[in-house]
Amino acid sequence: MKLSAVAIAMITIGAVAASAEDFIVYTAHQGFDSRIYLLHMDGSVATYWHYANFRLVDLEVVDNEVYVAEAFAPRGDRLDLSTGDLEVIIDDWSLFYFYDLAFDGTYFYVTEWDLNRYDINGTKHGTASFTEDTMGSAWDGAHLWTLDNAGHMRCWDLSSWPDVVEIPGAALQAPSPHCRGLWFDGELFWTAESLEDSLGFIYRFDATGTVVDQWLEPAFSGWAAAVVHIPDETIFADGFESGGTGSWSTAAE
Repeated sequence: MKLSAVAIAMITIGAVAASAEDFIVYTAHQGFDSRIYLLHMDGSVATYWHYANFRLVDLEVVDNEVYVAEAFAPRGDRLDLSTGDLEVIIDDWSLFYFYDLAFDGTYFYVTEWDLNRYDINGTKHGTASFTEDTMGSAWDGAHLWTLDNAGHMRCWDLSSWPDVVEIPGAALQAPSPHCRGLWFDGELFWTAESLEDSLGFIYRFDATGTVVDQWLEPAFSGWAAAVVHIPDETIFADGFESGGTGSWSTAAE
């Protein structure tokens, strides 16, 4: 399915002028659908967008623009924060899937058995041998961190690309073994729990794994969380839908 056929088919239920503030961007999926939520910094829902037949997972923020990884297709998309539309940036059908997305200032990194990198326009710039089962990744300003499906985090030196070298003694345990997605805000890591039958938490934590802040998720099967600043002139839609079906288990909407 072409992305535009889903993204453009959204129905505006309302429109809200956002005040200039930081928002938590959060991805979740249930069944074959996904949502992207914008949350106020107290965790309350500002708005969300619903995408049919998408598995939207890890997030990255580049120059205050949000990028999201698709797992049902080997794609990385840029999110329009005023409309909810997704613009395909990385579209690499030589891969089957990827669940992570990190940016080092020059390249995006995604993992599908091997580690692949792309420039900001989605042009591929090589592959490195890599055998990690990666459910999220983040760049800390110097190194790549990866998160596996048991909440284990490992740190990698990419300075000799395509050689990938693990940093000794830098392993870390995320706040929950159910954590998915990874983002670094310049000081602390962010992740979200992916639970199948209850709401989990969005966590902000330090390099020892100690939780600094946490928020109850608005929907279960969460994947990733990041923060973006939205200026006061931005108008975003409240409750976009794009052909979603079924019942979502969420906090009160």
